[in-house]
Amino acid sequence: MLGFAHTPAQDLIEIDVTFACNLRCLNCDRSCTQAPDAGHMTLAQVERFVVETRESARRWRRVRVLGGEPMIHPDIDRILAILLAWRDRESPDTTIEVVTNGHGRHVQEAIARVPEGVVVKNTRKAGRVQPKFEAFNEAPCDDARFAWTDFAHGCWVTEECGIGLNALGYFPCAVAGGIDRVFREGAGRASLPAEGETFREDLRRACARCGHFRGGWWTPLEDRTPVEGEPWSPTWRAAYARAARGRRRLPLYTEGGAGGREQ
Repeated sequence: MLGFAHTPAQDLIEIDVTFACNLRCLNCDRSCTQAPDAGHMTLAQVERFVVETRESARRWRRVRVLGGEPMIHPDIDRILAILLAWRDRESPDTTIEVVTNGHGRHVQEAIARVPEGVVVKNTRKAGRVQPKFEAFNEAPCDDARFAWTDFAHGCWVTEECGIGLNALGYFPCAVAGGIDRVFREGAGRASLPAEGETFREDLRRACARCGHFRGGWWTPLEDRTPVEGEPWSPTWRAAYARAARGRRRLPLYTEGGAGGREQ
């Protein structure tokens, strides 16, 4: 009666340039620990995002680069240069931000090379256990309390982080993109969705599996109950078992749209 609780922010985007990670924290909401993957986005894919942004006259308040650990992407310097050059030429009010765990010498050296004009959000992780991470792999669809839930409502991630892009295409949020990487359903959009796209069917699919949905709204870190270990509900156990046996090949988001190459 009151409409949907959350709508993906239209002026924010998170780009997962890699799902490789040097730390692999427990309860990672990109499944970097649970389903390791060394795949990266290509420079052509990042350039395609810039072209689509230009052609659609889209205005981003923030473009956030992350992963995985973005600073271990072999072309991270060039990726940031591409985004910064676009920002400086065409969208001076856009914030370009990179999120890093700050862990290890290689990552710290890459951080030191980040050009002026790019905001660095360094979470400074020291180990694999993050006490304030949520239980990402406790799928709401496995919990009887959510039996009659419309997962199209989404959660705080859609509003606070915006839509997502990775090597498989566009998603209602970057977490949903990480979920599709594991489930291999080909849910990524091949081109930049029109402004105003609500992604309701995409949210129904992804949020039914996402532990973030269980809380609904953002919970301040100081109010969170630490998660013990890395709990997996049945849906995730089955998905990770399938991923370990072999992945269904999916088309990539490429310069010509999805379908040109496979991963």
